[in-house]
Amino acid sequence: MAEDFKPLIGKNVIETLTLGMYEDARFIYREYVQNAADQIDIALEEGIIKHSNEAKIQITIDRLRRQICIEDNATGIESNLILRFLGDVAKSEKDVRHRKGFRGIGRLGGLGYCEKLVFETSFKGESTKSIMTLDAKLLKKIITDRKDETDASGVISIITSIVRLPESSDAHYFKVCLEEVTNSLILDIVKVNEYLSMVAPLPFKPEFTFGKEIKKYFEENNVSIDEYHIELNNKQIYKVYKDVIIDKDEKTTILGVDFLKVRDEAGNLLALGWFGLRDYVNEVLTNQVIERGIRLRKNNIQIGSENTLNRFYKSDRTNFRFIGELHTLSPSFIPNARRDYFNDNKTCQVFEEALIKIIEKENWENKYAQKVSKIHNRAKDIEQYKLLVEEYERGKDQIDSTAKEKHFSGKLKIAKEKALNASKEIEKVKRIAEKDLNIKKLYDYIIGNKDLSFDPDIEKKLKRTIYNPPTFKKLSENETKIARDIIDLIYETVEFKTAELLKKKIVDKYN
Repeated sequence: MAEDFKPLIGKNVIETLTLGMYEDARFIYREYVQNAADQIDIALEEGIIKHSNEAKIQITIDRLRRQICIEDNATGIESNLILRFLGDVAKSEKDVRHRKGFRGIGRLGGLGYCEKLVFETSFKGESTKSIMTLDAKLLKKIITDRKDETDASGVISIITSIVRLPESSDAHYFKVCLEEVTNSLILDIVKVNEYLSMVAPLPFKPEFTFGKEIKKYFEENNVSIDEYHIELNNKQIYKVYKDVIIDKDEKTTILGVDFLKVRDEAGNLLALGWFGLRDYVNEVLTNQVIERGIRLRKNNIQIGSENTLNRFYKSDRTNFRFIGELHTLSPSFIPNARRDYFNDNKTCQVFEEALIKIIEKENWENKYAQKVSKIHNRAKDIEQYKLLVEEYERGKDQIDSTAKEKHFSGKLKIAKEKALNASKEIEKVKRIAEKDLNIKKLYDYIIGNKDLSFDPDIEKKLKRTIYNPPTFKKLSENETKIARDIIDLIYETVEFKTAELLKKKIVDKYN
C-alpha cells in the first residue's frame, strides 16, 4: 500500500453522479422525496411530529419561473451540521438497512438540471435558518474547462455558499429548490404526477376498491406499507391504481386481487405482493397503461420499472397482463446506486430462486390468461351459433333451392360443432371455478347472466322441404328448368355471395 499516495477524485465524477446515472430526469423527485420521507420517520420517532397525519411533503412546480421546490416539515438540519450533511458527497450517516436513502448522492441530483440548487432548512429549537446555495451554472463551466484541474471536493467548495438568517425557534423544515430549471420534462406537471404515482411511497386512491383489502392483508401478515402525504402544486397525489383501466379505447375491469408470499427456506417472509385480476387478463396491457406490470418495491418506493420483474417469467407478456406490487421486506435488500435493482447478496439470490419457483408453480399464464381467453371465446362461439339460427329462421322463407339450403345448413353444422365443443370447455372452467375463488370471480363476471343454452337439433326442425324456386317470365318451361339447374350449379361451385349476385343477374335478365 502506498501510504503517501492521495488519489485525486476528478471533477467529472460530479457530472456522473448528477447526469450519468439515470435515464429519466424525473429521478430527482424520487431522491428528494425519499430523503424527506426518511426525515419524517425520524421526526415521528423523536416526537418532533406528534402524528403521521401532520407530516407533509409538498412539491411545487412553477413553469413560468422555471422553478421546482420540494419541502417537508420533518426534522430539518441543525445549523452547525448543515455543511457535514449537505456538503459531503457520497457520505451519509443514515442506516443503510432501514432508511430509504443512504448513499449521500441523491441530494446532488438537481445540479444537472438547473442553474442554482438551493437548500433551506431550520431545526426545531434553533432561531436560525440556513440557506446553502450550489451554483450549478458555475459547476458546468468548471467541468467543461479542461485546463481547470480542481478535484471534485474542490469544485463543490467553490460552487457552495451558505448564509444564516433569523427564524422562529418552533420552525422545523427542509426545502430544496431548483432555480432556472433547464430540463422541460421535470417541469411537466402531468408527467411528474404520472412518475410519482408509480414510484413514490403513496397511499392508494380512496376510490380504488381493493386498496383497503390489500392494506388489511398486509397488516394481517405484520407488514406495514409506508405511506406519506405528498402534494403536487397543492393537490394530494395517490398511486395510480384504479378499478377500470382504459387501454386502446377499450375498458378492462379489475375484479379482485390475489396475493403472493416469497419465503426463504426457513419460512421467513422475504417479500409480500398483490396483483389484480382483470376480466381481459388474456390481453396484454400496452404501454399506454402506466400501471401495467407487477412492480418491485422497497419501503414502498419502486425499484426499477415495469420491466424489472419480466425476466422471472417465460415471456414478458405475462407480467404485462397484470397490475400489482411486490414489496421486499428484509433489511438485507439494498438498492443499488441506480435504484433499478438490488445489490447482489445472499438474500437477493434466495429471493430470486424462490420467486422463480412460485411463478413456475402458479403458472399465471395458464391459470388466468388462458382460462379467461377460453371463457370469452367459447361464449362467443355459442352466441354466434345462436345468431346464425336466428338468421336462418328469419330467412328460411327465402330459401328457394336445395343448393341454398345446403349452404345454410352447412354453416349451421360447423357453428353447432363449435358451440357443442364450447359448452364442454366452459363447463370444465365452471367446475374449476367451484374450487378456485379467483377463477369463480372471473367466470361469474364474464358469463354473468348470459344465456348460453341452445337446442342442438334446432336446424332440423327449421329445415324446409318445400321450396319456392325462382320463376322466369321470358323463358319456356324447359328453359326455366335449365336456368334453375344452372343456378344450383353456381351455388355448388362458387362462394355464396358471388352465387347470390349471379342468381340475381339471371333472374333480372329473364324477367
